[in-house]
Amino acid sequence: MPDTFEYQGRHLDFEMFLVFFTESALCMILSIGAVLLVVLIITGSGYVTLMVAACVVVTDFFLAGCIYYWGLTFNQIVFLNIIVAIGTSVDYSTHIAYAYLTTKTPKECDTPRKKRAYKVKVALTTMGSSVWHGGFSTFVAIVTLAPSSSYIFVVFFRLWLGIIFFGLANGFMLLPVILSFFGPLYSVDDPQASDDAPETDAEDLDK
Repeated sequence: MPDTFEYQGRHLDFEMFLVFFTESALCMILSIGAVLLVVLIITGSGYVTLMVAACVVVTDFFLAGCIYYWGLTFNQIVFLNIIVAIGTSVDYSTHIAYAYLTTKTPKECDTPRKKRAYKVKVALTTMGSSVWHGGFSTFVAIVTLAPSSSYIFVVFFRLWLGIIFFGLANGFMLLPVILSFFGPLYSVDDPQASDDAPETDAEDLDK
């Protein structure tokens, strides 16, 4: 009959499926662009920003693989966590990269290889504990969702577990290895660093 329409709750899913891929791609592009812009402002280095972006992309790539092996499907709840993973996993790599850039090399580091190795070692020594505490505290916050049987809570726990694990792995292993081979040799001044702070000696660092 004219002026009538059919309504059913399932129709909301039909509309979602119609725009799911285009909206998902748009959200991911905007999220990555925002993350790159913020990291570029913080580090002031486009070279290091690309390295951090590579770690973020690898984290999402590993997370997509876990989605398959965990028996999950791509829906609005799963993809919401993937978008959040872009902004969450970047912290683990950005802090290490920033510490690398602000580390000044001593005179005994007279080769590019020694300079990069020293800067990576200092970055992990000074910033590694803070990054680890941040990841561990996030894990403690989500571990309460582990025994839940609700689909939403199960998805959140599994995906956030992957975000924390892969984010920390890329921040502690992948990024330092990349910086040790291709990291910039220059150092930048940290505006919040104290001028009276003692310089870290290479021998003390090894101890």
